[in-house]
Amino acid sequence: MDPGTGARQGIAPNTGSSLKTALRTGLHDAAFCLSLTALAALAIPGTGRLISDANAQISKVPVLDGTPHIDASIANKQWTQALDQLDARLKTNPQDAQAKFKRATVLARLGRDDEAIEALQALIQEYPELPEPYNNLAALYAKRGQYDNARATLETAVAANPSFALAYQNLGSLYLKLAQDAYTRASTIDKHDSESTTRASSIHAILSPASAASGTKAAAAAAASSASESAPVIPVLPVPAITPSGGSQNNMGLPPSPQRND
Repeated sequence: MDPGTGARQGIAPNTGSSLKTALRTGLHDAAFCLSLTALAALAIPGTGRLISDANAQISKVPVLDGTPHIDASIANKQWTQALDQLDARLKTNPQDAQAKFKRATVLARLGRDDEAIEALQALIQEYPELPEPYNNLAALYAKRGQYDNARATLETAVAANPSFALAYQNLGSLYLKLAQDAYTRASTIDKHDSESTTRASSIHAILSPASAASGTKAAAAAAASSASESAPVIPVLPVPAITPSGGSQNNMGLPPSPQRND
């Protein structure tokens, strides 16, 4: 997917403003998106910020999908139970976009990444103007080390919604990761390139401060035990994570689908 995919699929940068309020009230505490600063189990339970300012017409679908039992399973991290409930929901409500979005993220929580990717791609085809599915899809690409795909997908997310702050944050973290890899590669090729070594380590400290601190201690111990060792120790940065953004209980939800005039 190249950065312009979303626009070609029909993303409207400026269409009506009635969805803005709905997104802010419904998604701030309910959406489950991923942020490149924290993914280990999808990787990182977390709460990131989600500022949705997409503009479109509100459809008749309510902001919240009225499935508290499913939300309770998700909040309690009962992923298998949540998946069963979502499957049942979609049998009777096959057009429920929120349930589709929740199902995709639950699949990711269960480690069923191929299915999660397929579900998110299908949701994007159906609603290309919504940025949240792109963000979660980018998380799964990053988890697999497919950073070019992750970057292009995040760029499409911000094309869909230029006010989607989380996607910009994720892009920043992704660019830092790519820079860290490039500096590490440079220092591996040129053993005397201390500047690249320093820059790689500095970026690592930004993206993974706890790991960087541990790596610093290990490097100090190695230097003390082997004074003749001159090669720099470069901490290995974990796969950039994509943090769930939303409520502290990881509640997931999707904004109402724009009214179609097809």
